Amino acid sequence: MAFTRSAVIVIFTMSLWGVSKGTIHWVGGFLGWTTIAAGLPIDYKLWASTRNFHVGDVVIFKYNKNFNNVVRVTHQNFKSCNATSPIVFYSSGSDTINLTKPGHYYFICSLPGRCLAGQKVTFEATLPQPHLSSSASVVQLPKSGPVSDEALAPGPDTVEPIPGSAPNNESFNFWLLSLAAVALRVGVMGIGTHDMV
Repeated sequence: MAFTRSAVIVIFTMSLWGVSKGTIHWVGGFLGWTTIAAGLPIDYKLWASTRNFHVGDVVIFKYNKNFNNVVRVTHQNFKSCNATSPIVFYSSGSDTINLTKPGHYYFICSLPGRCLAGQKVTFEATLPQPHLSSSASVVQLPKSGPVSDEALAPGPDTVEPIPGSAPNNESFNFWLLSLAAVALRVGVMGIGTHDMV
């Protein structure tokens, strides 16, 4: 029983590890996909402008399926809030969209008045930046003489993280792998309260 439970945890963790190659974007953050949350309208344009979307990322729409839906539309239909010719229609309440190719993506809610009230979001997915080798960030210092500020300045090939940005995938993958190892150990060792009297 404990082994089956930990096997499920390990499989789930490994599936998350596979998804972690791209960024996961929860539309609207903790407020989700709605027109009004806590009495205030949600500004999806602002939400999208604070993120970088790349091919390989995942966009998740969470909402009450009794009062909302998600419709992918063309640019023209996005501007006019017209959902009569959808590219794709979603209504599960938890829709996961994989960004498989670069380009503009347009989503609206097709229920009356929702799109006009601001329940629409657009963003552009771009190709991810290629990772530079560690040697690209090495600064060559002169062999003798004083070191100028220019010699210490990062070159045009150096990529530096943006302050306040999310942790990199390597540290995220380390923690997922650690979680999987703990789950497997708990399952194999049979640690749990079911053996207690």
